[in-house]
Amino acid sequence: MDLPETFHPKLRPQTSPCGVLGRRSSAADDDQAAADWDQAHGLGAASHERTAAVRAGTSLERTEISELRDQTAEERDKAAQRRDELSMRRDELAELTEEEAKELDRRDEIADRYTVGVEELRARAQAVRIRAANDRVRAARHRKQAARDREQAARDREQAAYERTHAGTDELTGARRRGVGLEELENEIQRARRTGQSLVAIYVDVDGLKSVNDEQGHRAGDEMLRSVVNGLCDHLRPYDLIIRLGGDEFLCVLPTGLDEARLRVAGFRSDLSESVGASVSVGFSELCDGETLQELIDRADHDLLTTRKVRTGFAPK
Repeated sequence: MDLPETFHPKLRPQTSPCGVLGRRSSAADDDQAAADWDQAHGLGAASHERTAAVRAGTSLERTEISELRDQTAEERDKAAQRRDELSMRRDELAELTEEEAKELDRRDEIADRYTVGVEELRARAQAVRIRAANDRVRAARHRKQAARDREQAARDREQAAYERTHAGTDELTGARRRGVGLEELENEIQRARRTGQSLVAIYVDVDGLKSVNDEQGHRAGDEMLRSVVNGLCDHLRPYDLIIRLGGDEFLCVLPTGLDEARLRVAGFRSDLSESVGASVSVGFSELCDGETLQELIDRADHDLLTTRKVRTGFAPK
């Protein structure tokens, strides 16, 4: 199964960063992804165990690497601060040595009048000036190194953020993976309750994926899934969530009312049909008082099944 080289920019989470991902969530995501792949390709339990292990290892490595990068960035910042402090001390030492050189010069002038120890005093004054110059050179060198440390710390933090983001990104479609996505959905539910804003869940099921896989090959099926997610991105807002629940099923979460959500989905379905000739079944649910995350999803799923039954005369695909 080919993986996309790049993901749609709207798929990157922007309003609810999830921090360092827990190992349990990452492992659950990877196991789900492996199960999806095996189910789509008709493989057995032994293959599921192998693919699940590989994907779980990859996700855990990404999470651990991002944590290490954050720790490294913090250490680099501390090192930069120590270098700045050392530079300040060296500058202060250079000031003191220059004052010492000036004092020796004054003594030189006095001694010169009486021609006693003049050369020795001048040599000492020169040595002090050289020492002060060296201190300033070392201070400048430490400041440059401190600046490099800070630049590297910034790069480490940027890379850590990238690793955390992609640890929760579905490799095939670029949507949020199940475990991470549901954590972000819980955050959206809590935000909606705090602000009193509406929140709509949209259950999306890609129609006919198995037939495409059987008749045209899994490469075509993968491309269909990517087209669906890219189409959703084009019609949703950057901060709307798109979660791959598994296989050909997705969940979209919009902090808006039902009317706007239906309007956006209608445009998406029309464009999807015209561009790639694909179709999806959808179901809607709006968050109610006291409703749990699972109840919100289940109502959207039930709405999808009911709508499909009305349209086709039976619930299963």
